[in-house]
Amino acid sequence: MSNLMTVDNGFQERYEEYEELLCKRDQLNKEAASLLIAYTKEFGDMITGNFELKIDCIKKKKMIAFCQKQINCGKGIDTDLMNTMIEQEMKIYYHELQDMLIKNKLAKDAKNVSEFRAQRAKKIYRRLAKMLHPDINGKTAENMELMELWERISYAYQISDVDDLEDLEILVRKALEELGEDSFEIAYTNIEDRIERITRQINEILTTEPYIYMDLLCNEEKKAEKKKELEAEREEYQQYLKELTETLDKMIQEGGVKITWEMN
Repeated sequence: MSNLMTVDNGFQERYEEYEELLCKRDQLNKEAASLLIAYTKEFGDMITGNFELKIDCIKKKKMIAFCQKQINCGKGIDTDLMNTMIEQEMKIYYHELQDMLIKNKLAKDAKNVSEFRAQRAKKIYRRLAKMLHPDINGKTAENMELMELWERISYAYQISDVDDLEDLEILVRKALEELGEDSFEIAYTNIEDRIERITRQINEILTTEPYIYMDLLCNEEKKAEKKKELEAEREEYQQYLKELTETLDKMIQEGGVKITWEMN
């Protein structure tokens, strides 16, 4: 390999395996990000709609609990105080909802990348990774300029921006030459540990969300079944919200009733 000094053949084989595993892990991370976008495009609106209903249910439950506490203490129900207190308690849920809405919009706005450009981006990335990946070239993490270039490379690879990757490849080679780092010495004494660590990370990516969405997204029957589940969940939340609303209205109008609502 052009960027490696002469090393023991056995070690170099293991090192090359390590390089391949690093690139595979990064490729899987990219695929996982694409799967998450596809999943969000397919189900995001339904999931977000259900979460909004869940928030409404939680808010109603908090209002009922507040009213019951006031009634138990022989006090009147101060709706202004109730709304102020509950709005504070609900901020964390509103923040999560806003985050979901933003992710939905980003997923909808994401462009589909042609297979040719995706493959081209992958080839350029692999070349750059062999030169600049922080797990391969220890100098990257020590040098601000190299680290900034690597961060730009990682982002461009995630969105398959071939043009930017081509420009970055020129900048990387120039930066390494200026720093006298166009070649570097391999000094790892724990290559087996590194291979084991990357292998574990790869297995984790393959067996957890969002990568496991692949089977669902590639099967029309499973997608239809998932949508039915989400529709059923929506109907349950709508019914639950209706019952909570009726209970709250009765408490406010009549002075309170005992409640036993439980939220899953």
